[in-house]
Amino acid sequence: MKYFTGQPFFKGNLHLHTTVSDGVLTPEQACELHREARYDFVAITDHWKLSRGGWHQGMLLLPGVELNFEHSVQAVHLVCLGLDEAAFSSIEYGDGAAIAAAKARAAGARVILAHPAWSLNTPEMIASLLPLTAVEVYNTTSGPPYNGRADSSGIIDVMASNGALINLVAVDDTHFYEGEQCQAYIMLQADALTEEAVFAALDAGRFYATRGPRFEQIELQGDTLRVSCSPAARILFLSNTYWVKGRCIEGRGMTSAEYKIRDTDRFVRVIVTDAQGREAWSNPIPIEHEKK
Repeated sequence: MKYFTGQPFFKGNLHLHTTVSDGVLTPEQACELHREARYDFVAITDHWKLSRGGWHQGMLLLPGVELNFEHSVQAVHLVCLGLDEAAFSSIEYGDGAAIAAAKARAAGARVILAHPAWSLNTPEMIASLLPLTAVEVYNTTSGPPYNGRADSSGIIDVMASNGALINLVAVDDTHFYEGEQCQAYIMLQADALTEEAVFAALDAGRFYATRGPRFEQIELQGDTLRVSCSPAARILFLSNTYWVKGRCIEGRGMTSAEYKIRDTDRFVRVIVTDAQGREAWSNPIPIEHEKK
């Protein structure tokens, strides 16, 4: 099975803020900055302020909002894409995160869990929010110099090891525009640059998260997972199996690697790291073993 088709890739950021809530650029300035950085689509997701979809000089704007709920030991932030005004107006802070996520899904929105490591989310909390369209594996503003938990791989692998395979996005969550912007994004395969096609690709998992490196192809054939990519210094295969010799392959300018599926593997995901230390993350790939 090949995971990428012949469709074109589009570059997008699904989480950013403006002066409508707590960002420092206006929506128009933020859109222009991303257009100049050659983004194909973005979603403005201000806190509890719904943005409208549309276009900015050929760049697709997805309607979005971030709903944030604060608890004593954790926060829950939900990026909701594709909500209409009526559905948004039915969601209240007092609903709590799980009910808000359910209401958004019922209205046809795509719900993404933001920065679970930064939020200190527990597996129990994340389980209450399922099903999710995606979870942020990397959130630039959750890392230095503002915070220290940009990468949420740990809790994502705990969920996957317990049967909840959630697709992964990388975002900037930019507020300050001090260098954190235009650093993390997704590359999404769709047959056209339209809201309908982008949402269909999100639903189908036809995307990967990245800070720069590219996946060219991921192919699962029998008990072998093969990856081709842009030049890499490391290709890492992660699964629910604790110890696997040879899961981390290092070299100079590598453009491919393969991994032999273990009998105990129930999922595998791939991280490609380039010479500058930037990563790309595949979605978790489910592994089904033939019954003997």
